[in-house]
Amino acid sequence: MKPFTKKLLLVSSALLCALPESASALAMFSSQTGKSCMACHTQNMPKLNSYGKEFALSGYTIYDESKTAKPLIVGSDVPLGLPSTLSVSAVLKASYVKTTQEEDATTGDLVGTERGELQGLSASGIYFGGRVADNFGALVSLKGNDDKRTDIVYNAKLLLAYSAMGGYTGMSLISTETNGLFSGMELHNTGLNTPVKMFENAYATNAAQATGVGNGPATALQAYYGNANLFVSAGIGIPAQNSEGLDAGKSLLPFYRISYSQPIGDWNFMVGAYAIKGDVEASDMSLNGELVSNRAELVKIHKEAHGFDFEMSGKLFDMSAMATVNHVVRNTVDVDPAAVLTAYNLQSTDNKGTSVELQINPIDPLGLKVGYLSYANNDDAATNQKFIKNYDYEAYTVGASYNVLENFSVGIDVSRYYPESDIKSYDDIYVNAALAF
Repeated sequence: MKPFTKKLLLVSSALLCALPESASALAMFSSQTGKSCMACHTQNMPKLNSYGKEFALSGYTIYDESKTAKPLIVGSDVPLGLPSTLSVSAVLKASYVKTTQEEDATTGDLVGTERGELQGLSASGIYFGGRVADNFGALVSLKGNDDKRTDIVYNAKLLLAYSAMGGYTGMSLISTETNGLFSGMELHNTGLNTPVKMFENAYATNAAQATGVGNGPATALQAYYGNANLFVSAGIGIPAQNSEGLDAGKSLLPFYRISYSQPIGDWNFMVGAYAIKGDVEASDMSLNGELVSNRAELVKIHKEAHGFDFEMSGKLFDMSAMATVNHVVRNTVDVDPAAVLTAYNLQSTDNKGTSVELQINPIDPLGLKVGYLSYANNDDAATNQKFIKNYDYEAYTVGASYNVLENFSVGIDVSRYYPESDIKSYDDIYVNAALAF
């Protein structure tokens, strides 16, 4: 590990100022608004409540007006400055992951393993952001990475937002290694933005994550409008953090999102749709994980995905409850068959999936969860990637999460996979803990 990376992660360990990423709750936002984390988030759920959605749509610019700002240029009247409390958070998250998915070189079966893996720093990192100016916000993160090819990943988001028509209209610019095209602005808990998910093991529980629609590297510009009911957005992006190995001018992927929420009694219902469609020209060497040289040739790639999602939340027998459904109708990536591919790069893909997730809180701090995922691979020649599988399967998951204190949470997910092939059934176990203060 590089010395800089070691220092970065040591600083992350020392600060410990944020809730787990899966809850998307950062202590710096509490400091900025003067409110607790639960002012934006439903108890023990990553779902944003109405105030949390308004804060996101505002570009993270809502703040406690009793706090003064420090100008970047002394004596200047330009409304650009830093809040009186430094907008920085950090998270140290420990996870124990055990899977029986180990391929036998002789039979090709997936067989059991005796030992799991402790991932102490893979989700740890430092976060900077919040309100920068009157209508301008930002969020930047440096995180540990469980990918053996890199030590850290960075994600950055810049937002410009204005009040309009009873809501907010704005634009976001993102550069992300992990969170996908839709992460510039996404309000719902159905998996289109990697950090906002119900289960820790999202690849066994969420169709957008399992198919690859809602994750991966992206650089994108997105325009949006949102109010208490309607959310619409459209943007263009490339499937990378930089243009190395890409002809960026010929690699713009248009993407779209629309959703409508309606309260009925004590429940709120949301229906939505999303789509990605476009062409990319990328280097065959970048697809193969090599350094790009003069020998590289551009390969044409076509990407197309679309689906529907649904979310409902409210009270069930006086207990908080939430359910989400995500149906990926189609997710295809057609790559020139002459290109040499690896599991770490854009692949030829043809898959679809449907997921159903439910969480109920018998008491506010305790969340009990169940999930179901049906995944179908339609490409017999597809490569078995790190998360995207080249075989059909069904997965059933049960889980629980508990806020021991508002700033200390623990959780467990147990998933059982049933492949529709000669592969044996196998399990995943995720145990995680996060401390915030």
